[in-house]
Amino acid sequence: MDALAKVVATLNGFIWGPAMLVMIVGSGLYLTFRMGGFQFKNQKDMWGRIFEKGTSDAGISAFASFATTMAMRVGTGNVAGVAVAIYFGGPGALLWMILAGMTNSAVCFAECSLGVLYKVKIDGEYRGGGPYCAERGLGWKKYGMFMATIFMIGVAALMPAAATYTICDGFQNALGIDLWKSALAIAIIMAIVIIGGVKRISKIASYIVPFMVIVYLIATVVILIVNIGRVPAVIAQVFANAFSPGALFGGTLGVVIQQGVKRGTFSSASGMGESSPTAAAAETSHPVKQGMANAAGVWLDTVIVCTASGLMMLLTDTFNTAQGYIGSGAAELTQLAAEGTNGVIFVQLAMTTIMGKIAPTFIAIMLALFSFTCLISYYYEAETAAMYLFQGDDKQNARKVVTWIIRLAMPILIFIWGNAESKMAWDLSDLALGSITWINMLIVMMLSPKVIALYKDYDNQMKQGLNPIYDVDKLSWNGVDKEMWREIRDNYKKTK
Repeated sequence: MDALAKVVATLNGFIWGPAMLVMIVGSGLYLTFRMGGFQFKNQKDMWGRIFEKGTSDAGISAFASFATTMAMRVGTGNVAGVAVAIYFGGPGALLWMILAGMTNSAVCFAECSLGVLYKVKIDGEYRGGGPYCAERGLGWKKYGMFMATIFMIGVAALMPAAATYTICDGFQNALGIDLWKSALAIAIIMAIVIIGGVKRISKIASYIVPFMVIVYLIATVVILIVNIGRVPAVIAQVFANAFSPGALFGGTLGVVIQQGVKRGTFSSASGMGESSPTAAAAETSHPVKQGMANAAGVWLDTVIVCTASGLMMLLTDTFNTAQGYIGSGAAELTQLAAEGTNGVIFVQLAMTTIMGKIAPTFIAIMLALFSFTCLISYYYEAETAAMYLFQGDDKQNARKVVTWIIRLAMPILIFIWGNAESKMAWDLSDLALGSITWINMLIVMMLSPKVIALYKDYDNQMKQGLNPIYDVDKLSWNGVDKEMWREIRDNYKKTK
């Protein structure tokens, strides 16, 4: 296991190096510039698209798609991920997370719009995502198969590691429950949920996600009110550390930026391609509509919820850093610093300042909801990749077999990762996230001119006061399923 840990750590050092930061931030800035800062000037429209009505036998509603995507986004990275970023990068990493979220929303918009544009029907359901875009948008079938294989392995086998461990760690900290017991419970519940397919997954996500986000934000507001006098000092601390890490927190500017962008990317999964399969499953009249909804999701996830977690820890001074800073907000911090322990325990200690002994249990429950919804979203993404690999009427039985293999294998792996060591769990998830991001971003940027054209078409219709409908006979490219889009167009026009 030690040898594997060293290999994974070495690969992560290469994958998450300066080139990754340039690619993610650079792509987000480029798309933001080319589309006139759409994510800033279209805030009302972005949030409104979340509640767009429309469902069918082939697709789910915009809200169900949004909730399923948010099930993946609002998860481990929003709580434990922020704590890890602050531990390694200091308070300034929070600012870089927020800035990364703002620009990453443009990347998410692009990949989700493309996922919807190039979606197809398989076994009566919409399917789409990076591999479909590679083959149908660029004619890169072999690359699409390679991408689908890596994606399926990454999100089914490796990405669940951090989410599962975080749930188990939270309940062990709060209630002393053995890791294996929590892992077994998660695995069983997971198996029950994913057997129902995307309809059941989206329905459960639609119930859980709004509840967990609202409750978590209310808790943050309470901490904010109780510590209102410290807010100016904390904000100044974040900005100072973000641009010039001092002796108090140590580290270098590069580490602060790297941790902020890395955890911001992990939290939102922008550029990784995780959002596009669920976006493609939505019944919508124009690809940009679902792109807008998912761009809003990045703001909710990284700009709002991550900020909430960061403020909890910073306002209560319940955090340590790898460079030697020990917070003064809890007696346990000195021991945690000596052990090198970080992560969800920081948020639990922060919440203890207002909720007392019940706080660790509250955060453990929140984490269980956050991280479990991540896991069910990962399953759907893996299933969609498998559907791509086994397309065709003659492979219907193969699709069923592969689907059941994933449904059985994921709970088993979840049980295993729930008993892993913390750093190993995070490193495995980082390896999957980083690898897939590199593979996916090539497709997104190669097809970005089509995203820009779609946005201009959408924007022109909005300026005319129309409800945008994608007309495949006026704007189209090779690989777009014209018959399917004509059917969607005609159905929306009839409804109107």
